[in-house]
Amino acid sequence: MDFIRDAIKNLLIGAFEQFDALVGKASAVLTGGESGFEVDTVWSDMQSISDTYLKPFCMTIIGICLLIELAQVASKVDVIKWEHGLKIMVKMCLAKVFVDTAPKFLKACYQQASSWISSIGTTDIGIGTRLSASISEQCAKIDGFWAPLGAMMTLNIPCLIIRMCGLIVAVIAFGRMFEMYCLLAISPLPCAFFPLGDGSGGGFSRITKKFLLNFIGVCLHGVMIMICIKVFGSIMKSIVNEEMASGGDALTNINNICYQLILGGIVLVMACAKSGQWAKSVLDAG
Repeated sequence: MDFIRDAIKNLLIGAFEQFDALVGKASAVLTGGESGFEVDTVWSDMQSISDTYLKPFCMTIIGICLLIELAQVASKVDVIKWEHGLKIMVKMCLAKVFVDTAPKFLKACYQQASSWISSIGTTDIGIGTRLSASISEQCAKIDGFWAPLGAMMTLNIPCLIIRMCGLIVAVIAFGRMFEMYCLLAISPLPCAFFPLGDGSGGGFSRITKKFLLNFIGVCLHGVMIMICIKVFGSIMKSIVNEEMASGGDALTNINNICYQLILGGIVLVMACAKSGQWAKSVLDAG
């Protein structure tokens, strides 16, 4: 029955290592280190879309917003003073500057968030590496004919769930990057609404403010995901060490590790999915 024990060992270690690889892929994509997700490469394509299709229309939006603002001022005062005109002209100039510089500003925000993510440290969970020797030892202790066969049948579902947890974390990280690139591409559009103020010639549009806060929230989302991964790694390290030191039955130890990892993986998935809302709530951008 040695081949069944080897199959159990390979099944478990393979699931743990694939979980590590998927979480590592999520970490890499958050900093633009994943192949195909380099910021400079992708942004050049997004920039061409923005320059070709959006920016020409933005000047029309700025003009419409200025007329709306001027109409609101005229409805509130009997005589439009030069101060009102000056405020509106200043806002028009600022709107044009925002439309032209918004992509660079937002890209700088992302690069700062990437710097924070990198500073948090390595994201190698190391579950597979840490458990490799222990799993081999535990599998060698499984005696009899039916015990290894039963373990082989029952461990397939837990291993599949563990792999799925890692996959979902990676999908969340990839989705965050897609959202960020889309926001970068359309950034001139919400910035063109900047002149819409409080109707007195002053203030600026809440559309522009909310967009900027929302984008910064997306950048902070990546930082939150990285923090969640680090917390998960620290917690699982302690749990795995406790299980390995428990000295229980081999099958019991293996099952306990699998179910503890499933529990931690599900919590990690939920935390990563929720971290976007946490990041935006910090900035009141929700």
